[in-house]
Amino acid sequence: MKLFAVGLVVVLNLAFGSGEVASILKVCSRSDPKLSQCITNVVDMIRPNIASGDYGPGRKAPGLDPYPIAQMKIDHGASFKCNLDDVVIEGVSKFEIKKIRQNIPEKGFNITVRLPTTFVHGKYDLNMNILLLQLTGKGPFNLTLENTLVNFKIRYFLEPKDGKEYLKFHPIDLRFKFDKAQFYLKNLFNGDPTLELLPP
Repeated sequence: MKLFAVGLVVVLNLAFGSGEVASILKVCSRSDPKLSQCITNVVDMIRPNIASGDYGPGRKAPGLDPYPIAQMKIDHGASFKCNLDDVVIEGVSKFEIKKIRQNIPEKGFNITVRLPTTFVHGKYDLNMNILLLQLTGKGPFNLTLENTLVNFKIRYFLEPKDGKEYLKFHPIDLRFKFDKAQFYLKNLFNGDPTLELLPP
């Protein structure tokens, strides 16, 4: 979900109007008493741009839907190692903003969004030990997440440069949960098709 957080930071940068603002955007003032609604309206207006990453001439950002990730590594020692390659994440641009709460003293926002359905697919290479059982597998995988809630804590600061102030962001605190997940790992359990599908 870090990729989604990066995209959201890009949108906040654009919505606040750091420097010159793309013509497709309405600028939200940090002092606006209805700032949360303003940001929500901006996001809804530019949803296709969020998916493509194209905000106008000279204003490009990573597109969020689909979002490719060349490689991911998960290493928890000898008990669990997994490499993911050629990963593609789909459905992120369908997010719904559930809540935006501005924290003025700490210069930040608490944001909750909902992702109705998220699809992830790619290639995996897994080596996992559970008690006396060793699981290994290598091949294509897919993952479906239903009704995912993502909570962000985003903190910003103003950085002066050339007589102007630019909006910058601290590292993002991100947590998420989902109602249902379904995995399919081909070639796991020696390719037994009845065991390759991992239900929720």
